[in-house]
Amino acid sequence: MKKEWIWTDHIKEQIIERELSIELVETILNEPDEIIEGNLGRQIYHKLIDDKLIRVITDGNVLITVYITDKVRKYWKGK
Repeated sequence: MKKEWIWTDHIKEQIIERELSIELVETILNEPDEIIEGNLGRQIYHKLIDDKLIRVITDGNVLITVYITDKVRKYWKGK
């Protein structure tokens, strides 16, 4: 069963600002390369694309933010 996500205004703004797409975020949520535990009990969904890591931060079923980083070694846990 798919999780019903709540899309905050912030994540919608970040998708536009960072030239991403809702479809990409949905793909990351449905087919992550890994999911790790973040601060405050949040979950972080990771997807490696080329040499970049896309991170979707969630709090329960609330989508907090999304961003791209080239600091793969810093964040990637390999799980």
